[in-house]
Amino acid sequence: MKKNIKTLYTATAVATLLMAAKTQTAQAATSEAETKTNSETTTATGATTTTPAQVTKESAQADVNKAQEIVNDQQAEANGAQKAVATANQKVKDAQAKVDSAKTTLDEATKAKQEATQENIDKTKNDISQAESDVTSKQNEASQAESNVNTKQSAVTQAQSDVNTSKAKVDQATADVNAKQASVDNAQKVLDGTDAEQIRKTADDAQKAVDSDKANVQVKTTDATNKATAVSEAQKAVDTAQTAAQTAKTNADTTSQKLAEAQSAVNDAQSKVNNINDQINSVNRIEMPKGYATHKGLASNLDELGKQGLAMNKYKDDEKAKQEKIAAVADSRGVVGLLRLTDEQQKEITLWTSGILNDIRKQLGFSNRIVVTNKSLEFAKYIADNSTVAGIEHDDKALQDVNKAVLQARIQSESIGLGVGGSDITMNDLQEAVYDLMLQMLFDDADSNWGHAMQISGGDFYGMRDEYFGLGVRQKDNIIGFETFYPEDPAKADEGGRLTIPSVDTTELQAELTTAQNDLNTKSNALTSAKSANDEAQSALTTANNNVATAQTNLSNAQKAKTQADSDLETAKAQLTSDEAKLASAQEAVQALNADLATKQANLQSAKDALEESKKNLNSAERALTAKQNALTEAENELKSAQATLNSAKQAVKDAQAKVDSLKAKLDSLTNAEPNYEAAKTAYDKAVSDLETAQNNLKSAENVNDEAQAKLDSAKSELAKAQAVLDKILEKERAEEALKKAEEEAKEAAVKRAQATHFYQTESKLFDAKGKEVTGYVVKDNQVYDAKGNLVGVVSKKVMTRELHRALVKANTLPQTGNESTVLAGLGVALIGLGSMLGVAKRKRQ
Repeated sequence: MKKNIKTLYTATAVATLLMAAKTQTAQAATSEAETKTNSETTTATGATTTTPAQVTKESAQADVNKAQEIVNDQQAEANGAQKAVATANQKVKDAQAKVDSAKTTLDEATKAKQEATQENIDKTKNDISQAESDVTSKQNEASQAESNVNTKQSAVTQAQSDVNTSKAKVDQATADVNAKQASVDNAQKVLDGTDAEQIRKTADDAQKAVDSDKANVQVKTTDATNKATAVSEAQKAVDTAQTAAQTAKTNADTTSQKLAEAQSAVNDAQSKVNNINDQINSVNRIEMPKGYATHKGLASNLDELGKQGLAMNKYKDDEKAKQEKIAAVADSRGVVGLLRLTDEQQKEITLWTSGILNDIRKQLGFSNRIVVTNKSLEFAKYIADNSTVAGIEHDDKALQDVNKAVLQARIQSESIGLGVGGSDITMNDLQEAVYDLMLQMLFDDADSNWGHAMQISGGDFYGMRDEYFGLGVRQKDNIIGFETFYPEDPAKADEGGRLTIPSVDTTELQAELTTAQNDLNTKSNALTSAKSANDEAQSALTTANNNVATAQTNLSNAQKAKTQADSDLETAKAQLTSDEAKLASAQEAVQALNADLATKQANLQSAKDALEESKKNLNSAERALTAKQNALTEAENELKSAQATLNSAKQAVKDAQAKVDSLKAKLDSLTNAEPNYEAAKTAYDKAVSDLETAQNNLKSAENVNDEAQAKLDSAKSELAKAQAVLDKILEKERAEEALKKAEEEAKEAAVKRAQATHFYQTESKLFDAKGKEVTGYVVKDNQVYDAKGNLVGVVSKKVMTRELHRALVKANTLPQTGNESTVLAGLGVALIGLGSMLGVAKRKRQ
């Protein structure tokens, strides 16, 4: 930070290049840490670097045990790391699936948003109205079709009744023919004078049959009457059920409309909540760490507090600002990228920044506040437009000239930093650049001795009431300048009035959000109630329609039962008529038994004539039955056609209602396109973020797994080394044991050989078994040792060979000591024995 005492302004710059240097430093620190870690790992896994000759079997075994423990630990860690990789990989797959699903939803929401024009909304509403009218029309057609089916069903029922009646008449005519034939037969028998008793019996039987028929007719008449009553009751039930169904339909339509209204109210309330949330989420403020400032100025531990501040704050995108483009022109190279803010845009970004700066001062307990006027905007714009220096350097001339060109400042301070440029820059991009610069100045300014922090936080103007502020963007290189000053003439600086600075305090918005959320909750509860009422109404409508169907089925069954009862009654009546005819014929036959011949002949002829007449009646009844059966078939066909028409009409109602539902869903999608899109976008962004997190976690897990595997391999290698050391020690031990055993065996063999090797000792000489004098040997306890201390034989008192005998004799003839006689005396026995042995041998050879 550099100060110009003459003009009393503080000139500080954000050295953005320093960030790169810091990054390199951080990377170097990381590399050093990694080297240290690797070194420690090597130390931990390296069991020993000494040679086998320097260790004992116990220490080598301890090294192996320790290395094995490390391998076991690393194996467990590697197993856990592999499991973590598998889990992380599955989470990546799950997250990708959610991204794909969210993308589909977002695409649909995007399409709906694009189609959500007022024209399309109005058209959809009109289509819904027409579709609902079509539903009503289709319902009327279905009602007419249902009425027609009922009419046709009645016609079929009547036709069936007519057929039954005609059939009964045919049966009656047939019975009459049979009776007439019986009359003819009886008349013939009477004329012939045969079967008189049978004729009387037939008359009695006929009377009994008539009596039975009358009773049956009475029963069938009662049954038919009951069935007719049942039909009447069933028809009333149908009428009642249809009335109830119509009432349920009206109620269901009402609750459906109320549900739609409640849903619309919820959608409106939700949109309001979303809108307020968007406003809250787009409000950017910088939260200051506790203890950042004291009553004397900024705290002494800003390095630590700065880290906290950077971690606590992040810019939030402003969707509205994203829609505002900032013009740009080409630089000297012809690349379009130099921003050209309008006066209105300079005012907008200055006021936006001022709101954040005032909030910072409020948090720190400073009494001074940022104020913005037309003059403060002009002040900042002049410096930006007239700066000619390159890069992140203060233009002293522009800073001085502004005092003459715009107004004189008593205190003046500037902080600058690299902004943003390009051919497609929005106000949101500029806001983010300004926000990030403020974060650097407040929380990462140690290299400038926290000079920027002093200005941005208000420390430069501590104790003063007002800080006049303007923000400018240099036309030369997009450098952003934060200009604060206090004028010599505040009245002149306030010309045109002070501008309203937006507050970043979201307290009011939070209160609005609470009210809106409560309203949403109320309307959501109303929607729940409306949905419950509609569900009940729709359920009641379904029940009512089912009751109608049941009632109509009962009516149809009652009508069929009535038809059957009527048919049974007609059959019973026919049977009575037939039996009555038979009775009359039989009674006539009984009466005719006493008639004269002429009368009997006349009765026979009369019976025959009646028979012919009844046959004609039968033929007529059969023709009538055929006609009625044809009419029944035609009525049944018409009923089938009417039923098909009804089914088609019902399906048309369903299709029309489905179209209404589809159009309502479309209208809901259009009217809520924006919140639906925002929700879908939020869900998609979260899904993408979750996927990135999952992928990063997978990468981390894979790195951990690779490291664990490397450690495991290293641990196994160290175990192998330790085992090799132990194996060498054990091998050496086994070799030493084998050598020791071999030496012991060799020693035992040498002892045996020595015990079998005899030497003879005089007082001064030692001879072997061949009589050769041996020198350099030592005799101890009658055992002979060579110069190296090896046992080579034993001293014997018996002379075993001729060569030894000669040597001893020779030695005794040349004695070297004074006790020769003793020696000879000692040798005498041996010599005698040897001589005797040799003499005997000699004699044997002779």
